[in-house]
Amino acid sequence: MKCSKYLVLYLIISFLSKQLFAMNWPNWLGPNYNGSVDQSLDLNFETEELITNWDISVGTGWSAPIVYDQKVFLHDRIDDKENLTAYNIDTGQAIWRFSYNSNYRDDFGMSNGPRSTPSVSRGVIVIHSPEGIVHAINSNDGKLKWSINLMHQFGSPKGFFGRCSSPLILGDKVILNVGGEKAGIVAFSLVNGKTIWQSKSYGNDYASVVPLRILDNEAIIAFMREGLVVINSLDGRELYFDKFQSPINASVNAASPLVLQNGVFLSSCYEVGAGYWNFYSDKRNITFTNKWKMKEVLDCHYSTPIEYKNYLYGFHGRQERGSLLRCVRISDGKIMWSAPPVGTGHLIRVGKIALCLTERGELILFEAKPSGFEVIFSQQILGSGRAYFAYTNGAIFARDKRRLIRLDLNANFDMRFGI
Repeated sequence: MKCSKYLVLYLIISFLSKQLFAMNWPNWLGPNYNGSVDQSLDLNFETEELITNWDISVGTGWSAPIVYDQKVFLHDRIDDKENLTAYNIDTGQAIWRFSYNSNYRDDFGMSNGPRSTPSVSRGVIVIHSPEGIVHAINSNDGKLKWSINLMHQFGSPKGFFGRCSSPLILGDKVILNVGGEKAGIVAFSLVNGKTIWQSKSYGNDYASVVPLRILDNEAIIAFMREGLVVINSLDGRELYFDKFQSPINASVNAASPLVLQNGVFLSSCYEVGAGYWNFYSDKRNITFTNKWKMKEVLDCHYSTPIEYKNYLYGFHGRQERGSLLRCVRISDGKIMWSAPPVGTGHLIRVGKIALCLTERGELILFEAKPSGFEVIFSQQILGSGRAYFAYTNGAIFARDKRRLIRLDLNANFDMRFGI
């Protein structure tokens, strides 16, 4: 049977459209390392509740799911074994599982499971356990490629709640906030795990590193215990440092740096507050200038805020004392609004729509706008939990203490980007 040229053209357009909208969520904070994707999200709810496509039992931990190559990956713990499991994105059926023994015990009686979120690139997925052990695993079949013990090699300290920083994969490097007396940021070979470079120590903390690309410069931004650190990704040289540290010993920096169009935003509780730095590059050097540092504006306990059109949206205040969801203007730190209490949670932005998953397991959707907070949609989708979540192609992948689910938003995508 012969196909008309119009049918062939239709099939080509259909294929390209699917490729265009095929999106991975391959690491902590998603493909852009900022919790945001600039696709428009047209909400079209045909029913009062969103549909859960699948719901499976999982182990303990705060590690978030990631999505790559039509698989959902989750790092959890069941009994005395930590597991990395690959699930079919459409059915939730397990494809393979990599397991190893874990002796980690939380000193405060909290979860003994992993805190760090995996990162995947070039067919390799990297995980970081609370004991400080890093494994690199083939994402196709679950076979181990290499492993290293950060505690033995660099003296990575346990801290209050175990090792929490998520790995960052840049090209052929895996970069981690190791901390401790022997090293600060360390880059390893993605191929064999050998150390490529290590920075000096800036104290240990939990915030994960993120990339900063400006023209020909590629740097690493880190929120270490002592403050803002900018590292050359090629050789580990310090490019910039600004002290931004809590006076309280029993404190942590957990929210990741948020890289904006021409600046970096940092935030923490424990009498640190928030800060915003502009940057400029002349192809050879990156220059940073602090614009403001303020307390009681957007002091983030552990959740990284999102940005839209020069406004920040995030949770202000300690989780155990009650947080407030706020909108803050980036240029001067002015508070635009504070929402009625919804508890603490995590945020993802899809176009102009903010997706909020609270610790109580409630999904709240609102438009990211400085004029005020208005709930578009809300639904209880999970039990209690503290893990970040993932978004791709109109679907949410989220977990609580017992379950991992896929939830479809009943969304219609169109060709409008950057809205």
